[in-house]
Amino acid sequence: MKPNSLRAQGLNALIATMDGRADSTAALLRQQAESHGMWISADGRIGEADLAALIGIAPGTLANKRREGTAPESYALGGGKHKITYRLIDAARWLEAHRK
Repeated sequence: MKPNSLRAQGLNALIATMDGRADSTAALLRQQAESHGMWISADGRIGEADLAALIGIAPGTLANKRREGTAPESYALGGGKHKITYRLIDAARWLEAHRK
C-alpha cells in the first residue's frame, strides 16, 4: 500500500471517530454479533472468524489482511475459543476508513 493511501485511511478513521460514524458502526456490529449468538468479550472483542462473517469476507481473507498489516488491530489474547480477536470499535474504524 502506498504511504499516501495509508495516510488517507488514517485520516478517514480519525474523521469517522470524530463524527461518530465509528461508534454507530461498532454498535451495529455488536448488535449483529449478539443476535447471532457470537462470543463478545467484556472489553468488546470478537473472534476473527466471527468478525469476517459480520463484514462479509472469508476468514482467510481477514487473516491474510492481518498478516499483511492491513486489517484492524488484532489481539492474540484469544477468548471464547478464538485464537485471534478484534475490538469491535477498531473494526468499525477500519471499515469507516475504507468508506468511499
